[in-house]
Amino acid sequence: MGCDVWPRERAALLQQGLAEVSDFLDAYVDEEGDELYRTAVGDRGCVFLREDRGCRLHHTGLKPEVCVLAPRHPEEADEMKEEELLPCHDSWRYGGPAGP
Repeated sequence: MGCDVWPRERAALLQQGLAEVSDFLDAYVDEEGDELYRTAVGDRGCVFLREDRGCRLHHTGLKPEVCVLAPRHPEEADEMKEEELLPCHDSWRYGGPAGP
């Protein structure tokens, strides 16, 4: 599964040429009644992850809100991974320098 993004975030990424329609799945309505789009998943997880390291949206100022706000701590990251809401989990480490 991919990450959820707001329609306005998806629209901005498409408008700026930073994403393609194929980078997102169809819209859906979550349990709170919010319309969201889920990002597609590539080989490393989230379709926006670079092949080597990092997110290709990081420097643009248009990184989706969920990617900026969550996870707040390692336990939340683990929980999000279990719920298949953090497709990039295996490609990064939470806080601090990377270990061996």
